[in-house]
Amino acid sequence: MAGKVIWLSLILVALAPAAVGAPIYEIDYATYDVKVTDSKNVTTEATDFGFYTGPNILTARRGDGQIEIPFRKIRLIEIGRYIPSKGYSSATVTSRRGKTYQVQIERVHAQRYMGGNTDVGTFRIRLGQISRLELVRLSNTEDFD
Repeated sequence: MAGKVIWLSLILVALAPAAVGAPIYEIDYATYDVKVTDSKNVTTEATDFGFYTGPNILTARRGDGQIEIPFRKIRLIEIGRYIPSKGYSSATVTSRRGKTYQVQIERVHAQRYMGGNTDVGTFRIRLGQISRLELVRLSNTEDFD
């Protein structure tokens, strides 16, 4: 009986789908100096900016598929208003090389908190409240002034 259980376990492991997703590198946890424009058209400059939890990778829909774009490959994200009837916000992502991609950011991803530091204190905002996010450069995490 134990041999059958082991054999069945091996078959199930072999048939299980492989984990799908963008590979995550240490640099994907790095933070950025940014210019954030919110839905009220207020622009805030921040350092050490990124998602509060997890790597700095934008997850969005592209056509019928899902795309995961690491911040290290992004120059600019422009996000439209949330459309409740569709369940997403349309967005344009401009890569560091200048190529643009049309994507949709679903509500579950728009709810993620992002944050960083300003001259006067900590700044935090949900991705869905941002209309424009310009990633200026990697933050200098060695500088403590």
